[in-house]
Amino acid sequence: MESVFQDVDFRLWSARGGWTPDYEVFAFTEGPEIVASIGRTRMRLVTGGEAVAGWQLGAVSTRASHRGRGLSRRLMEAVLAELVRPDQPVILFANPRVLDFYPRFGFRPVEQHLFAAETGITPAAAPAPALDIGRAEDRARIAAVAARAAPVNRRFAATDYCSILLWHLCDRPMRVRHLDAFDAVAVVSEEAGRLTLHDLQAPRPFPLTEALPSLVTGPVREIAFGFEPGDWWLEARPTGRDAHSHLFVRGMPAPPAGPIRFPDLAQT
Repeated sequence: MESVFQDVDFRLWSARGGWTPDYEVFAFTEGPEIVASIGRTRMRLVTGGEAVAGWQLGAVSTRASHRGRGLSRRLMEAVLAELVRPDQPVILFANPRVLDFYPRFGFRPVEQHLFAAETGITPAAAPAPALDIGRAEDRARIAAVAARAAPVNRRFAATDYCSILLWHLCDRPMRVRHLDAFDAVAVVSEEAGRLTLHDLQAPRPFPLTEALPSLVTGPVREIAFGFEPGDWWLEARPTGRDAHSHLFVRGMPAPPAGPIRFPDLAQT
């Protein structure tokens, strides 16, 4: 992966417990060297209010010296041949260079949208406690909340994806806060009066407006969401197509009608 995507580092994620039995790698090797690979993560996918056992594929890569030999095609065939059943749901997020590759294996593209809303938030006197993923006890708290969290929406989401969430937290500058009153974990970033709520792990819905002041450090005029906010924020509206997140699905019904967004921090 490091030879193909120079900014990818699995070591920190693995050292912090992110590589669990739910993540498998299919690979071709040549001598001691891995030359092509596909990662497969076991997922609890939620679509149309129903939770189903499925998979998410990622880390699809081939060394430059071994491209043009059909290695990714053969790996994809092997991965799909080992599904529990042929029509088991599988999703993946592709980079723009290979958008024509996945339809050959029965995947179809699904358009995603961005969501945001105008608001007026000022900081609370006491901020929500910060969680540091460098501390084992804080990672355990995040994992415990994620294990019992409900899907962030019932239209198109996932549950219990702490391993993938940890990958993003190891790689991106985001703040993690524990909302004690709601037994919830929020992942946020803030810039120039705009709050991005990247993810929300909670066992049940709660009044989001009550929690937001404890998540911000300065006045906020707009809130953006890394997921489809649904009932969390009724005033949120789609603000356009997400041109950077190329979703493909296989073996599952079409997502519900209308703009959707699979949670950003559940994507590999």
